[in-house]
Amino acid sequence: MNKKETIKNSKGQNSKGQVAGQIFIYIMAVIVVGGIALIGYSAIKSIVAKSCDAEKITFKTDMDSMIERYTSYGSVNQKTISAPCDYDAVCFVDYSMMKNVKGISNCANNIIKDSVLASGDNNIFVISGKKTTGIGFNSLISLPASQQNNCTCIVARNNNFYITFNGKGATVEISGSSITG
Repeated sequence: MNKKETIKNSKGQNSKGQVAGQIFIYIMAVIVVGGIALIGYSAIKSIVAKSCDAEKITFKTDMDSMIERYTSYGSVNQKTISAPCDYDAVCFVDYSMMKNVKGISNCANNIIKDSVLASGDNNIFVISGKKTTGIGFNSLISLPASQQNNCTCIVARNNNFYITFNGKGATVEISGSSITG
């Protein structure tokens, strides 16, 4: 074997070793980038979930505050309340009819009707997709006399609930509002 052949073989082996080394570096880079992307996605998902939880708590607090605030007889207050992340509708049950089976039997949402008749722990509910959840209770809630089923749901429009609070003195009558924008 002469000197030229040794240099040639040596160069050939070095290039194969370099290619294998580069492939390893690329694979490691893909793994690192993928790991960072997964960690970033999970962090963003967690932040969004916490943000939604905060919006839901604020919504419940605001709703309770408005119900308490607008009982003055004859007062009419139309409010726009921002709908939290996934709330499609907010529903109310007339407190005076909660233990009256006939009074609540016409409620269109069976989950609300069954919940009210079973425990009476909630008379404010939210609907998210196909899920109905009780979020609170307030004995000041009443519904208009024209509301035959003693429960009403107000559907979110443009990510807002448009609600009218009509003060009755001891209670507040809640209904959907025609406010736009």
